[in-house]
Amino acid sequence: MAELPEITKLAGQMRDTLRGKTIQSVTILQEKCANITPEAFQKRTAGAKINDTFHKGKWIITALDNGENILLSLGMGADILFFQNEGTEPDKYQVKVLFTDHSGYTARFWWFGKFLLVSDPELATEPNTKDIAIDPFDARFTPAYFNSLLKGKKTQLKAFLMNQKNIGGIGNMYMHDILFMARLHPQKKIAELNGDEIKRLYDSIIKLLNLSQAKGAFAHESDFFGQKGGFTMEYFLVGYKENQPCPICGETIVSIKTGSTSTFICPNCQKL
Repeated sequence: MAELPEITKLAGQMRDTLRGKTIQSVTILQEKCANITPEAFQKRTAGAKINDTFHKGKWIITALDNGENILLSLGMGADILFFQNEGTEPDKYQVKVLFTDHSGYTARFWWFGKFLLVSDPELATEPNTKDIAIDPFDARFTPAYFNSLLKGKKTQLKAFLMNQKNIGGIGNMYMHDILFMARLHPQKKIAELNGDEIKRLYDSIIKLLNLSQAKGAFAHESDFFGQKGGFTMEYFLVGYKENQPCPICGETIVSIKTGSTSTFICPNCQKL
């Protein structure tokens, strides 16, 4: 599933490639991924020009010059692919956006993808995005901000960090190693963290996400041009490495259930 490094990369590529293009048509083959009918989607977007594309958490938002916004969620995974000329687009897709210069892009969702249209006045109250917090790539995500975010909280650490209302963009894929690098158990209570632990956690979040971004994001995810990222499985420390030795102490990595997800940890380095 695409998380912050993958979404940031994709949104940036879409912004640089699509800005200024005029929409000719939007084809929606899977109506359940949209919030309005295909006919209404076409009517409200045809002739509109792309003003900007940016991300909010794991959502990609494309702002049009007619006061509409296309909201894209990859869900549990998707291929969002640009094509230079109509007729060269992928064979399989749920959504196709075609521009007047005959270029465009398709969206092929693996599971739970969304392609919504929301007007400017509705955007501030759109349920899917209105409560998403700033993400660790945001300049406002400072150590002081992070400290204030944790202050007074009593929930378990992993559950808090993965809640998009607290921190945007982080999911389960990177969470294993973020907690391992900080030497923290996913079920540790936030109220029990001391200053050094909070600093380690902040540093781990920034370091790991920046590393993935520098490597071109996760290797199993394709970008806007169909290229895979360079953050391969070898860069994971404990994530997805159950029954392998911990790279620090040699203890066997285990998988534990944490809410609705599992977490890979070293039981020696990450004591509860």
